[in-house]
Amino acid sequence: MVLVCAIGLLLAAGYNRLPAAFWSRYIKDRPPVSLTVAPVGTINKPIRIARTGTVESATSIPINAVASGQIIELYIKEGQAVKAGQPLLKIMAAAQPAVNETVVAPQKAQLDLASMQKEVDRLQKLYDIGAIPRRQWEAAVARLQTEKERVSQGDPGTRAVQPVVSGPTTLTAPTDGIVSGLNAAAGKPVQAGQQLLSLGSGQEVEVVVQLGQNDLYLVHLGSAVLIEAANQTIPGQVTRIYPQITADQPPAFLARIKLNGNPAGLFKAGMTVNAGLDTGKTASVPAIPANAILHDDRQRHFVYVAVGSQAILQQISIGETQNELTELTSDLPPESMIIVGGTQGLKNGDSITVTP
Repeated sequence: MVLVCAIGLLLAAGYNRLPAAFWSRYIKDRPPVSLTVAPVGTINKPIRIARTGTVESATSIPINAVASGQIIELYIKEGQAVKAGQPLLKIMAAAQPAVNETVVAPQKAQLDLASMQKEVDRLQKLYDIGAIPRRQWEAAVARLQTEKERVSQGDPGTRAVQPVVSGPTTLTAPTDGIVSGLNAAAGKPVQAGQQLLSLGSGQEVEVVVQLGQNDLYLVHLGSAVLIEAANQTIPGQVTRIYPQITADQPPAFLARIKLNGNPAGLFKAGMTVNAGLDTGKTASVPAIPANAILHDDRQRHFVYVAVGSQAILQQISIGETQNELTELTSDLPPESMIIVGGTQGLKNGDSITVTP
């Protein structure tokens, strides 16, 4: 009995060391497996603009520079929780020459009108391409009309000159909140009215991404968005697009994206996420049946391809799934026939027959 077991172990150990032709004389070949196949197909994949964004509180208060100058101290960082009255940063306001208010007031009123007219013209262009809501453009038009009436009637209010801020000025938090959208650094020049950060409050969050001017022709209010973080994807929608005021930088815009849910509080203020903004256009891409894709414990993807009378295991990379088809992002000959059924127990190189 011991001798028989020893011989069996030796045969098992030497099985893979001897040529297949040797064993084929003594072991009957495995009969071909009957399988079904499907060709590589196509799907119309939405074309998306990929951007990196940040998670911010949906309810936020903008913190703007009170004067033009330079940031000399920054006390906070992105995602930091602050209390009302806590110092945020310090600006050294640029020196302003003394002026005669009675002379400057009328000139200032005219300059304000010209500036407001430019703003209305700019918003008109943004509204025409769907980058801002109608009410935002209408509000600017109403402000311009009101100011024109005040100037034409000689309203004394047009003669008032705003007090000049000079020297070091410390900005403090007007309320408790989380710092987000931080656009400030020590030594950085700023302009009066420039938004430096936001203070968010509340549990509801949204995503903010930066867009270039050319992106506005593709992304609009209501555009669908896919947000990715921590290996999870959450759909969202663009709810607001507005200019980002930056010094000495090309024109830029910020898009705010409302999330369709936030499972288990996955997205938190201050997080960085990846956003894919739908452009409304599509492209035809190769796709294969989703049920043909195999996965291993290393998150790799495979399919069996029918090559002649053999099943060949092929590693692939994939994209998004639409209905029963999954995008194929790796190279695979377009004439490939993908095995879609009966792959359980199938091994690379097995003989197969294709069922019509």
